[in-house]
Amino acid sequence: MDNVGFSGSAGRSRPAEIVLLGQAAGLGLVTGMRSMLGVKILAATARRGAFDGETGNFWHLLRSPVTQRVLSVLAGGEFLMDKLPNAPSRLSKGPLAGRLAIGALLGAAVSARSPHRNTRVAGAVIGAAAAALGAFVGNRARTRADRGARRGETRVPSPVFGLIEDAIAFAVGIAAARR
Repeated sequence: MDNVGFSGSAGRSRPAEIVLLGQAAGLGLVTGMRSMLGVKILAATARRGAFDGETGNFWHLLRSPVTQRVLSVLAGGEFLMDKLPNAPSRLSKGPLAGRLAIGALLGAAVSARSPHRNTRVAGAVIGAAAAALGAFVGNRARTRADRGARRGETRVPSPVFGLIEDAIAFAVGIAAARR
């Protein structure tokens, strides 16, 4: 029984499965914090060859130069909009549902390297759950930071806390997308 690599279905090792599910969790967490960042990071790493063995319409679309540009605009726009005082809550029904769906899609996509259907389903569930966690924790942290800034408990303006969250989300996303 072959216990190494990502290609053999009969002997896929448990550590390899755990790596895939860890990627699903990381990209889901990022998506909860910034809805388009996980997709943009996965697309950029796929374009640079990190997922060369992956085929199909989804991966072809992610590697497309047009998709790369569109995702850059969407992620950049979200980074800017997030710093505005009238930005909608990420916990509103629409934004939260979108984050969960994107988290599930990304989780399923990275877990698709497993020959086991259960791992793909688990990746989708973990991606969505991690997106929910990222949305709730990110919202809670920003709410507390904003409250502290309004009360004068900190001299750090609210948008700076948003930039810190951006940096954390970006670092987690880069780490999660590595193979």
